[in-house]
Amino acid sequence: MKNYRTRRELKREVKALLKKDLGKAIMLYLILILSSIINIFYSRTETVRTATYDPSTLYMHSFKLISTGGIIYLIVLVLVLSVFFRSLDWLRNPDLDFSPLKSNFMYYRNPDWWQLIVIYLIKGFFTILWLLLLVIPGYIKICSYSQTYFIYKDVQARGDGDKYTFTDYITKSRQLMDGNKWRYFVLQLSYIGWYFLGYITFGIALIWVIPYVCMTNANFYKDLVEQNPDVI
Repeated sequence: MKNYRTRRELKREVKALLKKDLGKAIMLYLILILSSIINIFYSRTETVRTATYDPSTLYMHSFKLISTGGIIYLIVLVLVLSVFFRSLDWLRNPDLDFSPLKSNFMYYRNPDWWQLIVIYLIKGFFTILWLLLLVIPGYIKICSYSQTYFIYKDVQARGDGDKYTFTDYITKSRQLMDGNKWRYFVLQLSYIGWYFLGYITFGIALIWVIPYVCMTNANFYKDLVEQNPDVI
């Protein structure tokens, strides 16, 4: 019988690590924290500024933001995933010695960094297809695919990347999440209060919230793998 950790246990482990070295966690997530704070200020400013636009101008402005944001997201994706992967390493070894800021660019130094973008595009394509059917099946698939990048990290780390296709990582995520999608969904819901706190404090609370949320998600994956070693 599998003995998964509860949400409280997963969060308690992360809180203990953050309490031990919060400064290191903030430096690891510094770029993500700053970009999130800037985004909150920008979104609030844009909401007020575009309120006086006529519909056609507002449409073109929104399209510009979406298209530009998509390009920027692809560029930043590898940086963000590098931070998530380092967080997983840190959770597995609380005494791990690493450079927080340099860890942001860990996978950009890997010649296969582009594979993460390909996986993102494939995963996004499959998700959109499901969302075109109905919202609920689409979100179920989002939960099913949620562990794809962490699986890629572990497979590459042990040198088995040549045995996997890009879609294999998505398939393994579905297998790993079998019976765990509801647990993951409820875990994400439990962050809503923290996100709201970050918003009303103009992003100041994100200094704690972002490392806490991201590392708890990484801890969720860590627990899944420990209980299902045969999947990966």
